[in-house]
Amino acid sequence: MSAWSCPHDLNGICQRVKGAVCEPGMRGCELEGKVRFARDEMNLPRKPVKAKTVVKDKKMKVAQGPKRRVPF
Repeated sequence: MSAWSCPHDLNGICQRVKGAVCEPGMRGCELEGKVRFARDEMNLPRKPVKAKTVVKDKKMKVAQGPKRRVPF
């Protein structure tokens, strides 16, 4: 068994599937179909889950979402 960290994970948001919560093995992930996880529910096909937008300051507007269409 070994530890692994996703290079596309930036503060819990996937940079490969723009705007989605980073979950290794989800649809669009580079690991999809290539690896087998120890937990069986991680091996099932999963759709990406949209990440919540972050408000940095009350005066500032809500952070802009992704510019491309997210597949969920």
